[in-house]
Amino acid sequence: MFNQSLDPVDTCACGDTGYLTTRTVPIDLAHGVGYIEKVPVYHCQSSECHEYTLPSVVSHRLEDIAEHMEETSLTNAIFTWVSTQDDSLSSQSIPSLGSLEEVQVQAFTLQFLNRKYEDAQVVLVVPGQAIFLKSTVEDAEYYLLRYEAESTAEGIWFSLHKFYYEETEFTYEDFLAWSEDGYLKEIGRLTLEEVEDALTDEFGEDVALSSLG
Repeated sequence: MFNQSLDPVDTCACGDTGYLTTRTVPIDLAHGVGYIEKVPVYHCQSSECHEYTLPSVVSHRLEDIAEHMEETSLTNAIFTWVSTQDDSLSSQSIPSLGSLEEVQVQAFTLQFLNRKYEDAQVVLVVPGQAIFLKSTVEDAEYYLLRYEAESTAEGIWFSLHKFYYEETEFTYEDFLAWSEDGYLKEIGRLTLEEVEDALTDEFGEDVALSSLG
């Protein structure tokens, strides 16, 4: 779709693995300090880390946005790939907004590889699509966190499901075959920002993070 893509995983400025996310970035303007919201960056996801890395294509776009902000004396703006005044930015070298959401979701789901909570552990991650957890309290109890790509609500949404799977080995192919007749109980719908807290509420603390504390 485009020549210069945003990879879901890169390096945070702190040196750790950086996952694609968005944040507000300060920028120096001729008339003072400005802020651009929803800028794609790579961040290690540690709440203690305030560093991040800007993808090169994003840095170039920020220069264009900053120039427009100076021309109009703005101090706040929201990151977009294409301005309403300049359609030349819609070349194939610029990722589409849909593609940006997809790689952001892929980066988010990759964070859960091998994660273990007090009452559940992640047994499978399908990047950009789904996270499967198995209960460590009740045998055969599983949970599915699924990206809802077709959601009409604003933002990035996931659905959380509970199901029972009796087989000892769990693979994505087996799940797809089972799901044709198997029963998934939807527990709720969550925005991307709500997922971490919801999983902690449901399954307890992340064991690895707790051991670090």
